[in-house]
Amino acid sequence: MSIWVGPIVSVKKHRPTVGTDVAKSQPRPQLEQKPDTEEKSIITEKSDENQPQSEGESAEKVRSLGDKSVDFVIVYKKSALTDNSIAKIETFLLNLEHKGFELETSICSVNADIYFIKIHAPKKILLQFAEIFGIELAYQYKDYRVKGTQPYSFMATVLTSPNMTHPVYERARATLFEDIPRSITNAEKGLIIYKVLARNAYGEEKQECGIRKLINMNVFESAFPIHDGPWKWTEEGPLNDRQLLDKYWSNLRCFYKQQPLDLIHKYYGPETSFYFAWLGYYNMMLIPASALGIFCFILGVLSFEDIFTARSKEVCESSIMLCPRCHFKNCKFEPLKNSCLHAHLIYVIDNPLVITFACLMSIWSTFFLELWRRKEAMLQIRWNLRAIEADCSMRPQFEAKARHYKISKITGNLEPYMPKKVQCLRFTLSGAAILFLMLLMLLGMFGIMVYVKTVSALLTISTEQHILTINPGLVASTTGSFLSLCFILIFELLYERIATWLTDLENPRTQVDYDNSYTYKSYALAFVNNYAVIFYIAFVKARFYTHPGDERLWTRVGGIGSDLCNPAGCIIELGIQLVMILIGKQFFFTAKQYILPKITILMRTIRKQKNRHVKVTLQWECDYLLNPHKKYHIMQEYMQMIIQYGFVTFFVAAFPPAPLLALFNNLIELRVDAIKMTRAFRRPVAFKVPNLAAWNGILKGVTYIGVATNAFVIAFTSEFVQRNIYKETVRSDLVGFINTTLSVFNVSEFLTDFGTADNITYCYYPGKRYPPDHANKYQLTEDHWYTLTIRFLAVVVFEHIVMLITGIIAYIIPDIPFSVKEHINYQRDQFKAIKLKALQETYLKEQRQMKINAFSDT
Repeated sequence: MSIWVGPIVSVKKHRPTVGTDVAKSQPRPQLEQKPDTEEKSIITEKSDENQPQSEGESAEKVRSLGDKSVDFVIVYKKSALTDNSIAKIETFLLNLEHKGFELETSICSVNADIYFIKIHAPKKILLQFAEIFGIELAYQYKDYRVKGTQPYSFMATVLTSPNMTHPVYERARATLFEDIPRSITNAEKGLIIYKVLARNAYGEEKQECGIRKLINMNVFESAFPIHDGPWKWTEEGPLNDRQLLDKYWSNLRCFYKQQPLDLIHKYYGPETSFYFAWLGYYNMMLIPASALGIFCFILGVLSFEDIFTARSKEVCESSIMLCPRCHFKNCKFEPLKNSCLHAHLIYVIDNPLVITFACLMSIWSTFFLELWRRKEAMLQIRWNLRAIEADCSMRPQFEAKARHYKISKITGNLEPYMPKKVQCLRFTLSGAAILFLMLLMLLGMFGIMVYVKTVSALLTISTEQHILTINPGLVASTTGSFLSLCFILIFELLYERIATWLTDLENPRTQVDYDNSYTYKSYALAFVNNYAVIFYIAFVKARFYTHPGDERLWTRVGGIGSDLCNPAGCIIELGIQLVMILIGKQFFFTAKQYILPKITILMRTIRKQKNRHVKVTLQWECDYLLNPHKKYHIMQEYMQMIIQYGFVTFFVAAFPPAPLLALFNNLIELRVDAIKMTRAFRRPVAFKVPNLAAWNGILKGVTYIGVATNAFVIAFTSEFVQRNIYKETVRSDLVGFINTTLSVFNVSEFLTDFGTADNITYCYYPGKRYPPDHANKYQLTEDHWYTLTIRFLAVVVFEHIVMLITGIIAYIIPDIPFSVKEHINYQRDQFKAIKLKALQETYLKEQRQMKINAFSDT
């Protein structure tokens, strides 16, 4: 089926000014009017069924419209067309032709129901629209070019260190030799065409414009720029950029190689290249952090035997009986020596060297932030992005939903607006929904904590399995961590859609405001979802416990107040939760990103390919079978990595090898993301962004929170402060330290004879409270308040020291090196001199010509 538009005025002879639409100035063509044989339709129908091409013929695959390149493709289904949708398509395509674009349609070679509208944009039209949209093109960039750092020889590839003697050089000379492209790149073509399509009219009403609306109305199925060619490597003939990227970048065997950031930027645009630049930089910064963490961890393991004879001996050989962890009617007394293994494990983590490592990681995070700002500024210069400003133009969706108009004080035109009352109401509803979701997540976390407490109590009661009764808390913590991981994964499937719906409800005026609002909402929900349980273990668990005789412990809020850590401390449970999330969650998402796209491509191919005997060879058909990108696909990648960055910086004191686990995961993650981009997904529109946008602010906030969190983990979660107080005021060898962390309780005060049957008169519980024979029995002691004061003082001192170091680092490390600034200024002076010389020569030529003309007249 071909879409005919009836007789029209010759577009080439009567083309209006670039950027105007003709929907209102010209009657809509009638479908029943077929053009005469001498007249042309807007798009000509052409079948590509009988065009066999080998896989290596990448240049021919993206050629059509005669000898012109296909720059963009729109897809629609014949079976989905209605009279209304046909009218919209006709008007939409007519307006595209009147803007100067050349169109051609073809039937899919494997499914006659699918039609491709191929768009070619002449260079002149691209340059005009690039100027209209303020898009600076790479080949026009004449400013100072900052070279990337040269990698070590073992990290170099032919893309990062071009070698003229390399066999690949002759097959990809333009890509490897040219520092600046000679013409408009394919990525830039896709961006310019998309911006035109996003504003192109399909009806007479002002709001009837934009390709996204037509896709949402199922008029079109999809629209996308096409890849340069196949990704599979060929042994002869010219190589396209996609093949080079697949060979030397999106390859697991290249996990240690430097990324070809300039080629990534050229092919995918700034939005994608910034993500991979940040991820590569993050991995590089994780290397020293991983080495230091492993060093501290190994030293803790090697000192295991020595510590057994010192600190752990006091726990392992103790005769103290601990009070029941659940209600005394159900639980038994537990010997302190059952926590022997726990005491050993805690020292591997909670030792002075690890505490020093946590302090250094806080400083590392500030270095990370400052050095990234420097790298980002260098990339902006290198990719000509410093002049890019935020797009403050009005969103078409805002304009379409607006019900109120007023005269703008700036433009003087009648513009849509949202009244303050309506805006406040929408933001209030959105904020209330976010708070409700956070509360829901906290309730889920509460349920998991109740589970851990209940399972720990049941395992304590059980005497049938000796292994479980030795350390029931460890078993309960591990299974609880697994449930927490499942809870996190389930909620992540929901909050992305909820964040989109709430942002649509707010209806921000500009696209920048929309993107930032969506990003902040998504991260706020992800923050609570991922960190709620771990923050509870680190800072809340056991803080509301009073003493075993307090009946409210067992009955209030599900008995959560009686949720206790092991007598040796909470930090092991915190470490288990951290490891479970770091390994389990990252493995799940990496496997999902690697396997799921392949499955979806297979399913799309089976569903779309009706003719099984014809091999798909045309590039636009191959790309159509690939996975479409989600609207915020890059944002989701940032989300996962910055959540991981939070785990590494917040709670590294609970598990020193955490940076190493993150590094191993990210080395694979980077290449899996690259494989996914190169092989499994369509080419995205190369939107130009100057930096990480909202993620820079989130990174800064996470870094500062990390400093505070590390300070509180050291002061409150670990026993570092309490041990040092004891060492300075009582005994330097820490003998008797464990007894100072426990308080005594008189068993006879239980409302049962449960404990007296075993001749147990006293039991011990965590805390610093007066004994039963004291006038203020079971009240907090002065030593408790003194220790609490020192803990808070340690937090304040720690934070001030780190902030001072941060300020010094920020002052010492400028965003742009002084030498680069000097080169930029020198280069600009040179360009000014050249322009001035050219103007002077032009003036002299004009003067000479005027004299010649005057002489000839005489």
